[in-house]
Amino acid sequence: MLLVIGLDGADWTILEPWRQAGHLPHLDALYRRGQWGWLRSTIRPESSIAWATFATGVNAGRHGIFSFSGQTPSSYRTTLQTAGAIRAPTFWQMAAAAGRRLALLNVPMTYPPAPLPGGVIVAGMLAPDTRSAFVWPPDLKPRLLAAAPGYVIQVDRAGLSLRRFFRATTQAIRARTQAARWLLAQAAWDAAIIVFTETDRLQHYSLHLLAPGHPRHDPRTVAALLPDLLAAYQALDDAVAALVEAAGPDATVILLSDHGFAPCARTFLPNAWLRQQGLLTYRETAAPRPDLWQRLRRYPLLRELKRRLPWLADWKRPPAADAALAGVVWSQTAAFYSPAGGIRFNIRGREPEGILDPAEAVDLAESLRTALLALTDPLTGARPIQAVYRREELYEGPWLDHAPDLILEPVRDDPDPNRNTTLGYGFGPPVFTDSGELTGNHTLNGIILAVGPDIPVGTLHGANLMDLAPTLLHALDLPVPASLEGRVLPLWMPWRPVRWQKDVEAVPAVATAEIVFNPTEQAVLEERLRALGYL
Repeated sequence: MLLVIGLDGADWTILEPWRQAGHLPHLDALYRRGQWGWLRSTIRPESSIAWATFATGVNAGRHGIFSFSGQTPSSYRTTLQTAGAIRAPTFWQMAAAAGRRLALLNVPMTYPPAPLPGGVIVAGMLAPDTRSAFVWPPDLKPRLLAAAPGYVIQVDRAGLSLRRFFRATTQAIRARTQAARWLLAQAAWDAAIIVFTETDRLQHYSLHLLAPGHPRHDPRTVAALLPDLLAAYQALDDAVAALVEAAGPDATVILLSDHGFAPCARTFLPNAWLRQQGLLTYRETAAPRPDLWQRLRRYPLLRELKRRLPWLADWKRPPAADAALAGVVWSQTAAFYSPAGGIRFNIRGREPEGILDPAEAVDLAESLRTALLALTDPLTGARPIQAVYRREELYEGPWLDHAPDLILEPVRDDPDPNRNTTLGYGFGPPVFTDSGELTGNHTLNGIILAVGPDIPVGTLHGANLMDLAPTLLHALDLPVPASLEGRVLPLWMPWRPVRWQKDVEAVPAVATAEIVFNPTEQAVLEERLRALGYL
């Protein structure tokens, strides 16, 4: 059996001190008998594009996911990206078409779950909650929830102290483990892919506890909260042990993360900066104001009351993902930072109210690159942007025109958290703020650890997230489509020759713009993504 365990956002720099101190004995046991290394993520290292790349083995220009929001060139409107927006076949579709039986649990970007011949999908991130149709086949849902009655898609931080958030997350990890063990026992699976997104959520809110140089680091707070944080990681360690045991002694186990994490303290607002440069005009009166419902949503009991009272269901919903863009005066705006993942130019003939000629956009791209790379944070004196890419430098494929024109790569893993910067979507002023409750941000290097028959102990070098789809197909003894851009990782000794095929025989992914969320679900998801800095 092939068992893939995803620990979203896991990072060796966070795990290693606890592993070496003996706090993560099950992870340590795997580490000592397998190959391990860093796993290079995507640019940007956001879970949407990263997990879509993991699933398809191709770059975003070919699978079409650049962010949790998507934006077509002919519109200013952004929409949440779901499984239906992935424009390339996933490796599990290919494997299922070849007769393999697969079980997926909590893999991001799998909602709404599509039929998988011989397999099951329990959708993860972007499934609104367990009341939604997040399981395929549908008749599996009540049995799954009966087996793991505490199962949740995600623990939201809103309304919870950090201690309560840690403890609720620990409970969610245990319930997900319970569901995963139950699912593994339901059939003789050829492969199971199980993802714990809790790692990512913990690290977004807690890395100031692990970084003495962070301005929010307080020794008394650390002493009070660190045991609860460690307990959550130990629950993950127990989960790894339980799943490895359930998979059997002859299983091939691959543990990975889609990106890494580092402490951060600062936030840069590109739209506020573009406005300051005279490239964006914004009407203050059009800015969405926090209404009563947005304030009430911080309290779980009031959220539940609203859900139970039908006449409140659509009252005062939070603004849509692109509502802030409603304040932009397009006839006076040359460039804007989009929730779709970067700076877009307002080009005449492409955008509805474009004002730039294509040649002007080329010149503007170069001047913005120069200015952004020279920009300094007035509080720290640090340069927050380490790279600015034209989309053609990162991606290629039929969906390239859906990518932002410029992708900004902030400083992510400097040893000083004050020099690490997140990117926000506000229009300011100011241009820079502190990062607030989000004291951890994604980095470009995740983790990989492989254990199993013919996998020797050692260090794995040069692994890329794009390599996972071809590697997992190869682990299932299936031919690898030559169209995949990743390589088969050299995990096995002796080397197993790769069988390549020119054409993909699997049913291709069919992208759809179908609206899958009702207004309440849409609001919940947008607020959830906004709280994590993704909108």
